[in-house]
Amino acid sequence: MNEKTIGELSRFTGVSVHTIKYYEKIGLLSSSRKEHSNYRSYNVRNCMGIYECMKYRNMEFSLKDMAVLLKEADSGRLQQMMEARSAELDHEIRRLQKIKGKVDGYRKELADFDERLGQWYIEQIPDFFFRKQTNQLEYGDNGEVEMNGINLAEDEPESKATVYLSRDYLNGGGVDYAWGIGKFAASDEQEYSRLKQAGLTHIGRTRAFVLYERFAGQYVSNGEMAAVLRKRFGEYGAEFPGDAYGICLKIVHDQQENEWQYMKIFIPLG
Repeated sequence: MNEKTIGELSRFTGVSVHTIKYYEKIGLLSSSRKEHSNYRSYNVRNCMGIYECMKYRNMEFSLKDMAVLLKEADSGRLQQMMEARSAELDHEIRRLQKIKGKVDGYRKELADFDERLGQWYIEQIPDFFFRKQTNQLEYGDNGEVEMNGINLAEDEPESKATVYLSRDYLNGGGVDYAWGIGKFAASDEQEYSRLKQAGLTHIGRTRAFVLYERFAGQYVSNGEMAAVLRKRFGEYGAEFPGDAYGICLKIVHDQQENEWQYMKIFIPLG
């Protein structure tokens, strides 16, 4: 019988020597040993076995399942395992489509921000939910992100780090701000109900003053953000009608190693 060395088999099949040795080590392939030497040799059946291994590997079966398919499965078992793998892939496709939706949504947010930087608008904003976690820069009591079984961090990037500045503070009162995490509610009722039941601070959908701005350094604690809002809003009204919420859309660094935080800031007008 015409047999090949492992190097010849590798060239013949296009599969690396390392892979052939590994499949043999874990029992997916076997070889014969020549008398009075330690050289492996492989026949045509080994070649077919390699192609079978590659077939199932390219469908991303586990090594455990590959062993069953190569060594044990009858036609019925093969069909069952193919159906199970197809169902796994359907689940994975849905999972990846959901992730792609997050990526594409975030890309759109970034593009919108770049177009609107430094500008202000009056917009209709959807319901917004906020979890306050600090008092100024101090961690607050019971400020854990999870509340009534809802963990907004798991909803990133739809959820985002958010800073709150009180209306009284913006209108000249004592310093009053807090950091936390916030999220605009999706349009479906199930998502709205889930967030509503969590006991989060809720700002109902309303018209809002919206400003896209970027900041560096300690821009909240040093009063810079409040000063920018007073200057911007002062052109259009004597007093702030509501609290301000600044949503951090991205953090980037320039060539001077400055960290810039890009914020979408909204002040409900309703």
